[in-house]
Amino acid sequence: MNKLIQNVINWAEEKNLINESDPKTQTLKLISAAGELSRSIANKEDCRNDVGDCFVVIIVLSAMDEYNIAEFISQSDLSKIDDNHDSVSSFMYELWQGLGRLSDAINKGDSYRSTLDDLLIILSGIARSYNYSIEECLEIAYYHIKDR
Repeated sequence: MNKLIQNVINWAEEKNLINESDPKTQTLKLISAAGELSRSIANKEDCRNDVGDCFVVIIVLSAMDEYNIAEFISQSDLSKIDDNHDSVSSFMYELWQGLGRLSDAINKGDSYRSTLDDLLIILSGIARSYNYSIEECLEIAYYHIKDR
């Protein structure tokens, strides 16, 4: 997983997304990717790429803040996510709440690292609901973006 995250960071650096982008722009991209995820779920389509796209933007936002999200992942057991969710829609509800918190934090200039962690946990829960791994989702998304 660390290698894949580093590949995404390298890609983002090549595209000047880390040093020359604004966290507000990346947050809008994350909200857009979450919208695509919502559409895929509503239409009962494969959502691995959409989960992965959200993860890519989270990686970019973490790198912009000089936060090593790979350390959070290595210290967390993403397979042991709160099992109180009775459906994917409950994860999606939390995802949209988290996006609101992220937007507020970025607009106020507050730290948003813990919100990125929360969003990643939620995405992992969505992936797990479909028997996907978060790594599989990131791998698919990276495959689609690396040649752009």
